[in-house]
Amino acid sequence: MRKFLIFIFVVILLGLISYIFKTPILRFFATHLIQEDILQKADAMFVLSGGGYDRGNEAVKLFHAGYAPVIICTGGNEATEFKVFDIDTLESDCTVANLRRQHIPDSVIVEIREGTSTKEESNIIDSFCIAKHYRTVIVLSSKIHTYRVKDVFKKKLKKDGIDLIVRGAPSSTYDELNWWQSENGLIAINNEWIKNFYYWWKY
Repeated sequence: MRKFLIFIFVVILLGLISYIFKTPILRFFATHLIQEDILQKADAMFVLSGGGYDRGNEAVKLFHAGYAPVIICTGGNEATEFKVFDIDTLESDCTVANLRRQHIPDSVIVEIREGTSTKEESNIIDSFCIAKHYRTVIVLSSKIHTYRVKDVFKKKLKKDGIDLIVRGAPSSTYDELNWWQSENGLIAINNEWIKNFYYWWKY
């Protein structure tokens, strides 16, 4: 009986602690995933596929701030939502369209319509950097993807003497630091933790 009462007390205590500190605990699940580097000027900026609106908007800001003279958009995945309009397009096409919408000149936009995962894009970007003799590059993804992006890209680029700057675009559909208050945030954080576990397991 005494052990049972101790067990109940511990459960109640843990529950009380979790409730009192629920905000910093929940926030940790996002802040751990957000691992950005300090911005500095680079030879080029790569915008990874997916989230062409948010990532494109952030790329425009960084370009106008003078951090990179060229924006390279990658991605070979289909943007399936456009099929309802009978439009066949790729995620990289969407990012490019967003850049053009904001009057970024074609002369500084490069599109690589390849890469269906972060791992594939790291291989493609590494080869592109070697061919172009880039020494420092910015890789732009979504904020909550930056931990995984940094983990995948750093190993690949470092061995070829390429300095990596990882940056994240904030979401326009939820607040990363209060992700549990939005369905989009719940889905995004859950998916990213699963992807991180998958990448840790596979690579």
